[in-house]
Amino acid sequence: IVLPDTQERLAAIKLNQTVYSFFRTVRDREKALDIIGKLFDSGNDAVIIQAPKAYSVWVLEEDAAPVERQVKPSIATPQPLVSA
Repeated sequence: IVLPDTQERLAAIKLNQTVYSFFRTVRDREKALDIIGKLFDSGNDAVIIQAPKAYSVWVLEEDAAPVERQVKPSIATPQPLVSA
């Protein structure tokens, strides 16, 4: 995604048609809950996603715009097909 005020590209997830940007990953569940509490207290909406060994915190981005993926051209040389 891109935020309108910075034009910086950010990693994001989409949950139920709502976009969240990556904020932080921590290993401790209590630390993740503490971060979420501070974000809520400052007026931000956020979610925690549990990964196998960590917790990722993602912050709501209401004004985010999607970024088109740029596909890099392949440098591989095509090989002719051989028929028997």
